[in-house]
Amino acid sequence: MLASSLLQVLSYGAVASAHFHVLYPEWRGDSLTLDTASQWIWPCANISETTNGTRTKWPTTGGSISINGSHEFAFTYVNLALGRNVTNFNISLVENFNQTGAGELCLKDSVGAALKEGLEKSNLTEEALDGKDASLQVIQIAHSGSALYNCMDITFSKDAKVLEDDKCKNGTGVGGTEIGAAEAHSHEGGEESTGEDKKGAAVSVKPFVGSGVVAVVMAVLL
Repeated sequence: MLASSLLQVLSYGAVASAHFHVLYPEWRGDSLTLDTASQWIWPCANISETTNGTRTKWPTTGGSISINGSHEFAFTYVNLALGRNVTNFNISLVENFNQTGAGELCLKDSVGAALKEGLEKSNLTEEALDGKDASLQVIQIAHSGSALYNCMDITFSKDAKVLEDDKCKNGTGVGGTEIGAAEAHSHEGGEESTGEDKKGAAVSVKPFVGSGVVAVVMAVLL
């Protein structure tokens, strides 16, 4: 009996360590503990859209996203679907991004340009977003090659703000880089990355002008 209980605990720990938590906006539900949930299941870990009013107010110019990953590296994507009960996450906010280092990763105000581009393609304006419900989808692909999914339900609000710096930081040794980018990234102020394990500010993701490719500027180290 004890051996069986211990095996269950160890098995849960192994599963949890191979997945990721969503810290902000609030996720639909804990996909690590809910009986019917699984992060392996597209599009939202088999968790239905929230119906209890727990949608997070999110800026119409793009808000913060924070996750806690368990992999030393994970290709990370963030997509947006407008409306309710949606499965078509057709607006890409973050793509071609490799989270490096296990732990907390926060994108404070990095998705605004991608959101604007996606809205223009959908013939929508920032003003039209105010009060509109939507859902965010985070996808991570680690060394196994399998995709993990989590979703967060939001309501766009022109009065909502991005997270404050003290609530949006990267864990020790956590950062990111554009997939396929060979050149070294620089910190703000022109300082070159040292690669030291320090706790830093949120990563900034910036799309190239006229391109869907996403470039990543490494976090400012404190």
